[in-house]
Amino acid sequence: MEDLLSTNTQAKTKAILQDLRYLNNMQVERIMLITDSLLLKNIVQRVWEVPWQIVSMMEEIWQLVEGKTIVVNHIYREGNKVADHLANLALDSGNFVANNFMEMDTHGRKLVNSDKLEEPYMRIRKCSKI
Repeated sequence: MEDLLSTNTQAKTKAILQDLRYLNNMQVERIMLITDSLLLKNIVQRVWEVPWQIVSMMEEIWQLVEGKTIVVNHIYREGNKVADHLANLALDSGNFVANNFMEMDTHGRKLVNSDKLEEPYMRIRKCSKI
């Protein structure tokens, strides 16, 4: 059995790696990576140093994107509600598989429909000085 990932960063790095392996097998040359981890965005773009726990995965990620066009964007967690919901379902049940929209739970379908309608996710901060 594969070792359990011990940190959120390790889990997200593994997910990016698996996605890039799939895209590589499909011979996709243009990639847009959107993550709610500012840390991973900056590591993938080689702006920040790599934590030792994910060095080997990052080396493979960089190999997989070599010669490809890749855009890496950061979004706030609010913009990633569908992925967070599916991750929580998997954590709660131990395993969750939905092969299509109708196999998702009601709340998951509502989140997907909200994304399709491009309803904005608002992040508002109070300004202490004007």
